[in-house]
Amino acid sequence: MTALPISEFSSRTYRRASNASYVVGIAALLLGVAVGEALIGTVVYVAAFAVGVTIPRASPQPVYDERDEALAARTSDLVLTAIGFGGFAVFVSLWTLELLGRFTWSSELLSVFWAWCAFWLLWGGTYTYVRFRA
Repeated sequence: MTALPISEFSSRTYRRASNASYVVGIAALLLGVAVGEALIGTVVYVAAFAVGVTIPRASPQPVYDERDEALAARTSDLVLTAIGFGGFAVFVSLWTLELLGRFTWSSELLSVFWAWCAFWLLWGGTYTYVRFRA
């Protein structure tokens, strides 16, 4: 049995291998945390992430094309829209309930709220920077 030269693999194969390494890393991290071996899970996660980033850069042909970039942009748009409007609806409702005396913020939930705010401030600042640099 002879090994195939690396150049005979399709870009789709490289893309699948890269994406699979991310899935393996995330699964290892979650499993490691679940069984009390967070350090091992984290090491495998970082290694799998490094492999996932390296595969597209080391492949002899482009792994991602314009269609992949358009799909990623559309996916990001949908996720950010859901997080933005979902968070807005939830947090406005919770602040209103607090003002009515029917809800008290826990420290964990306040941390989520401040992280959500910080994320949107970072996104807005980055968007403004990119827009003015274009």
